Amino acid sequence: MRGSWPLLGHAGALLRDPLGFLERAYPLGDVVAIRLGPKPALLVNDPERVIQILVADASSYDKGFQFDQLRTLIGDGIGTSGGAKHRRQRRLMHPAFDHRHVEGYVAAMNRSVSRTIEQWRDGTRIDAAHEMRILAMDATVRAMFEGSNADADDAPGADSAALREIMASLPVLLGGIGRRALLPLDFLNRVPTSGNRRFDQACAALHAMVDRMVAEHRARQNGTPTAVSAPGETPSLLSTVLAAVDEEDGSGMTDAQAHDEIMTVLLAGTETTAGTLAWSLHVLSREPGLQREVQQEIDAVLGGRKPAAADLRSLPLTRRVVSEVLRCYPPGWILGRRPIEDVRLGETPIAAGTQVLLNFYGLQHDPAVYPNPGRFDPERWRSPDPGPLRGHYLPFGLGSRGCIGEAFAWSLMLTTIAAVASQYSFTAQPGAVVRPVARTTLHPDSVPLLLMAR
Repeated sequence: MRGSWPLLGHAGALLRDPLGFLERAYPLGDVVAIRLGPKPALLVNDPERVIQILVADASSYDKGFQFDQLRTLIGDGIGTSGGAKHRRQRRLMHPAFDHRHVEGYVAAMNRSVSRTIEQWRDGTRIDAAHEMRILAMDATVRAMFEGSNADADDAPGADSAALREIMASLPVLLGGIGRRALLPLDFLNRVPTSGNRRFDQACAALHAMVDRMVAEHRARQNGTPTAVSAPGETPSLLSTVLAAVDEEDGSGMTDAQAHDEIMTVLLAGTETTAGTLAWSLHVLSREPGLQREVQQEIDAVLGGRKPAAADLRSLPLTRRVVSEVLRCYPPGWILGRRPIEDVRLGETPIAAGTQVLLNFYGLQHDPAVYPNPGRFDPERWRSPDPGPLRGHYLPFGLGSRGCIGEAFAWSLMLTTIAAVASQYSFTAQPGAVVRPVARTTLHPDSVPLLLMAR
């Protein structure tokens, strides 16, 4: 493929104009040869080959250089591990993200949404990208430490040193991880710039805080073998993770494993959901008719009260809006894989260790599947044909390594939109330009909105 730079290869184009690069590459063939730095790589544009990699041949691939970089930063949790370790960690993490627990976390989500909205007033101007990131961080932390019970013993509290540390360090870490994962040139990370120093300090502070949280919870747990909560309450995500027992060997998580999983949840639970929420508010601010329809649906279901878990199943239009946002702005816009043995991808032989990139953004903007793909159209999701969509709609991945937190993300997104839209209308600030930032996830740089109380 043309556009390779000295030293950087096509990584320079990926960093400078990532979405444009993927759009230009998509029609060039099912598998396109590129370079990332000095190393050759392959970009996969064909849905059947993507499915082959993620499902049929999943055991022949690990997660690639992007996750090598992430592993050094956040540990070897469910998001970065592979093989038998990934399968074991997924079994241990599953109870914390099952249907019953996720429904219980809606109470914590409502507390976070209320905390955010209470600071707004009629006529307030906000950056929805910033507000949604803070909200998603707060909601994830509350689910982690509170569950459905705001008075839980292990809850850090809205003004605690633990929560303040997490809220201060996490944005810095999220901001720096994207470049490191996309452009794996270690020497750039060692240059003593102010940005690298802030990143290293934030990373160390967050790791230390998570270690303290695990140790303090273990001490309070005092040998209790299961996550305990009062009748009708959902235990915290941390309690459930630390109490989990592997059904195959009877063992639980070590403190080191729990640390890595908490780091993974804090990062994944914040960045992907915050970006999708910010894009959703951006789209609704530009389409006032659609915004009114969403508000009417929410008003009819909620009648002015906070959403309960059961209410989220009664918001079909709102769900279609989010589904279309996930198509237009997929959080996982590109995904890396790397064969651990020589493989064949269709007719293409691939040597072990070759970096393979899956062009999710291109697949979700294929005009053969999505007519006029640049147009935002929630009605695509009223009665979609699942056949063509398989391999062309991958916001949460696919196969055994798909996102374990999908239900959590959906609950937080619908809860937030329902609460915000029931209390406020919002328009784009005049002259505002919203630009996509494609790093670890695809999120907007800023979304300036003007709020109007309803």
